[in-house]
Amino acid sequence: MNKTQLIKRIYRTQIKKYIPDLLIVVIFMILHGASTAGVAWLLDPAIKKIFLEKDKLMLYLIPIAIVITFIIRSLSLYFVRIQSINISFKVKESIQKSLAEKILNSDLSYINNNHSGKFISNFTEDTSKLQNVTQTVALNSTKEIISLFFLITLMISKDIYLSILALILIPLAALIARKLGRRMGKAVYGALEANEEFTKYLSEILKSVTLIKIFQREKAEMSKLGRIIQNWIQKSTKVEKTRQGSAPMMETLTGFAVASVVFAGGYRSMSGELEVGAFFSFLTALMLAYQPVRQLAGINIALNEGFSAATRIYKILDEQVLIKNLQNANQLKIKDGNIEFHNVSMNYGNGPIVLQNINLKVQGKSKVALVGSSGGGKSTILNLIPRFYDPISGYISIDDQRINELTLESLRNEIALVSQDIILFDDTIKNNITFGNNSATDKQIENACIKANCHKFILEMQNGYDTVVGENGVKLSGGQKQRISIARAILKKSSIILLDEATSALDTESEKIVQEAMNNLSENKTTLTIAHRLSTIKSSDLIYVIDKGKIVEKGTHQQLINMNNVYKKLCDQQTLN
Repeated sequence: MNKTQLIKRIYRTQIKKYIPDLLIVVIFMILHGASTAGVAWLLDPAIKKIFLEKDKLMLYLIPIAIVITFIIRSLSLYFVRIQSINISFKVKESIQKSLAEKILNSDLSYINNNHSGKFISNFTEDTSKLQNVTQTVALNSTKEIISLFFLITLMISKDIYLSILALILIPLAALIARKLGRRMGKAVYGALEANEEFTKYLSEILKSVTLIKIFQREKAEMSKLGRIIQNWIQKSTKVEKTRQGSAPMMETLTGFAVASVVFAGGYRSMSGELEVGAFFSFLTALMLAYQPVRQLAGINIALNEGFSAATRIYKILDEQVLIKNLQNANQLKIKDGNIEFHNVSMNYGNGPIVLQNINLKVQGKSKVALVGSSGGGKSTILNLIPRFYDPISGYISIDDQRINELTLESLRNEIALVSQDIILFDDTIKNNITFGNNSATDKQIENACIKANCHKFILEMQNGYDTVVGENGVKLSGGQKQRISIARAILKKSSIILLDEATSALDTESEKIVQEAMNNLSENKTTLTIAHRLSTIKSSDLIYVIDKGKIVEKGTHQQLINMNNVYKKLCDQQTLN
């Protein structure tokens, strides 16, 4: 996407909606520009009437006019800046919401293939740069152009020859600004990439503090982080040095312009071709005009900053979503809750096949378990049911309804997931439990917690259900977190329950409590369980043994034991009779 396309897109998606507000701002910009030129214009009658003609009436009127002009100029500028800030922050809010919506609706594969630190960098640094484009480029540039128009008009009205002389250097200023802008674009992109690297690594460190401490890696990790910070600072410094590069050049050009005008104006004044008042009015207008010129040079730099950020943002927004509703998708209608896999094969991206021609059936309201060695494809089977991923061939149905022909909302509404990787927000226990059912009453919450075997320990906590659990439930034990996640699943009241090794990280005592809670969760529900400890699935109605992406055995616990094959070996490894 080139710069022209980026500008058009930014205007279409972010600026256009604020046109009515911008028109009001433009009115005040005109007032600001006119009053700026008015300040310079008043110098002519001030010198002529007060200093040369000694007009006493003008001695009072012109200073009053100057004060009024400055008041108009300052108030209009204040309004322009305030509105520019308001609009730019609305633009930033809009961009961040668009990013959030895109990420939340993106395929799980896309999320997993990108580091969370990258998205944080997009949300912070990139959106701020793009916000600045709106404030600095779209609004400030308009203000400066309007001011420049009024000032140049005044200069021409005073003396056309001096105007040509003064303005001849402006194209040179524009050329300098253009070259600096190009350098800025490259420098900013590098700084944004360095910031992303820093954010990624800092996120990793914060998640791994315990591991770092136990292996005494503080110095090594700090050394690596120090190098990343240094790289970020170096590239950020380059950006600021490039930004400041325009200042001495523009000041030098201004000096040449003023000197040339003073010389030429002095010569014309001495020859009687130019009045003193008109000359000083012209000179003041020139001095004021180069301020917008300098600002416009900086705006070009900000524009290139914004292009770099916009490129990264739109790369995310343009990412194609594969897991989505069909145009005429149907609502899932649960009858019995039967789940069937029909010759399903699956791989991740361009990787190897992880599931091959899987034919699997889960009878409605029955309890089915998936067992097998790690990496065999068990979790992939679970992930396909709520359409976190789509198979490369075959299809999955629920009560004879193909899930790819259903709305994602209706499908996922009927599915509750409890996994070994428990996700809790840094919020109250109550809010974590009601995450999937915000309309639940206190009584319903309490009943769900009783079934999940967590009501008692919640009441024993200092703030009960209002206890804040910390980031990812850090203030709770593994068993407590798991029971809260089960309560959350119970409260969702889904017809299909997916249990992904929910007790694998628990001790024997906690496992018994959690297992009882999961039994309550799966009562009269279609339940598909991945089991690490085979003792937890002995009573399953049906057990599938998965190995290297294929179903190698199926049957009840006793039937599989009698086969004396893969399942029997797994049981023997766990000394399970």
